Amino acid sequence: MNNHCLLFVLFISITFSNAQQGINSLSSGGYDYAFLDLKNDDDSQIKGSKYLTENFNRAGISDFEDKVFAVRYDVFNDQMEFQGGNNQIYIMSKDDRARKITFLDTNNTYSIHDFISDENLTRSGYFVSLNSDSKYKILKKNKIVFIEEKASATGYDAPHPATYKKTKDRHYISISNEPAILVDTNKKRFSSIFIGQEKEVLGFIKKNKIKLSNDNDLLSLVEFMNTK
Repeated sequence: MNNHCLLFVLFISITFSNAQQGINSLSSGGYDYAFLDLKNDDDSQIKGSKYLTENFNRAGISDFEDKVFAVRYDVFNDQMEFQGGNNQIYIMSKDDRARKITFLDTNNTYSIHDFISDENLTRSGYFVSLNSDSKYKILKKNKIVFIEEKASATGYDAPHPATYKKTKDRHYISISNEPAILVDTNKKRFSSIFIGQEKEVLGFIKKNKIKLSNDNDLLSLVEFMNTK
């Protein structure tokens, strides 16, 4: 299940065009990428997909204006893959926090943010920002989980193969550019992160019938709080 990656600095000088999609290979003057050895990443026996979409899609990368690349998002491992001009697959480094990746068919833009993981560790990952930079920022994260294979317990019940399962997107909130934390859909627990303003937040939620799992409702709430 682990990707066996050889880190190196990628130097690709040839740019090619796909006549149908206008996709370019990545030219880099010295960015760090990782080579993805698909021979050691065999998911053929696993149902479902770890990718947002299995196929590579047209995407713009902020480092390279006016070019289109073939990119896909490995949601399970939280990494972006792209095809180089040699048809090899590479993983983008997460070191460049300013880099933005925009999938052109959906117009969704992903960027790197620090967040607190389920294990209570600070990690870096890809998010879609739902509002512009401000004190309170709402981030949205895709989620795919891995379900282990389950053998038949009795010989009569059906076994369940190992599976990648896409679950609901998760909302995170970043306060003053600190690592983002998962939005708790319990109203009292959620309001507790707004220290000294808990009653005001709860009042706004009640008055406006805010659902803490809804994009627009969360944006309405943080827009209100960003004026305070």
